[in-house]
Amino acid sequence: MQQATDLTKSKPKLTSVPPSAPNPIRKKERMKQNLIGWAFVAPTVLFVIAFIYYGIFYNAYHSLFSWDGISFEKVYVGFENFGRMFKDPEFYNALKNTGIFTVLTVTIQAGLGLVLAYLLHTKGVGRTFFKSVFFFPVVLSPVVLGAAFTQIFDFQFGYINEFLRMIGLGAFEQNWLGDQDVALYAIILINIFQWTGSSMIMYYMAMLAIEREVFEAANIDGAGFWRTLWSVVFPNLKGTTFTLTILGVIGGLKTFDIVWISTQGGPGNSTEVISTYLFRKSMLHQEVGYASAVAVILLAIALGITYFQMRVQKKMD
Repeated sequence: MQQATDLTKSKPKLTSVPPSAPNPIRKKERMKQNLIGWAFVAPTVLFVIAFIYYGIFYNAYHSLFSWDGISFEKVYVGFENFGRMFKDPEFYNALKNTGIFTVLTVTIQAGLGLVLAYLLHTKGVGRTFFKSVFFFPVVLSPVVLGAAFTQIFDFQFGYINEFLRMIGLGAFEQNWLGDQDVALYAIILINIFQWTGSSMIMYYMAMLAIEREVFEAANIDGAGFWRTLWSVVFPNLKGTTFTLTILGVIGGLKTFDIVWISTQGGPGNSTEVISTYLFRKSMLHQEVGYASAVAVILLAIALGITYFQMRVQKKMD
């Protein structure tokens, strides 16, 4: 008993160790690393602030003025430019044409790109050659394509009408860029021709990540080309489809060059889109304040659509 008591007394008492003071050397090293990181990031941050955020606020500021963009005198009108815009039928016409252009180009480009990517993904000769052929229009300048298709769509000497006459279908010839009912869809065709190759490449690269056993299982189950494409390939490429949708919507909202080179918004404003409407008001009519209000609404539409798409993608995930 005495031995147990002695052992208990001999046990060292546990004492709390005070927290060690911060090492000044480590603190300096951490601060140095942070400064190096900020030094690398600073040029990009400054570039974004100077050319994007400053431009947005500068544009929003001028939307509250009546200004021709040249003189020093600006007349403050408040939200009058926005009120005028929402009463302008030309604005709604440009908005409608932009919506039609965006929906059709995004849908058709993604659909054709998916089919072409799956065709090139299967075994066959000349895949590299055909990938280059389909992707080639992507690297061409929209100005070059617009000028080329202006000649192709020419009513009298254009290749399309000449071909229709040659095969005895002259009754179907159209004034492709001069008819108000057809011109917008002709421009949509030009845009699809240029950007389908981009969708194809993105889908093709995404298909490489799908296990080969998945395709073999579909083949064993007797799934044909379209069944495999719809039930196997497409569900595995939702992320790529979502990315293409966002890029397509943004591209549709800001499309300008092809429309301006081909028709300049005509005939009769039938191909006028938001970007050409904004350019016409700011540069040709010198209504920079009003055009700034249009740009603010265009930015709000783009942000709203992007936010909606992100919410849908989050729910899908």
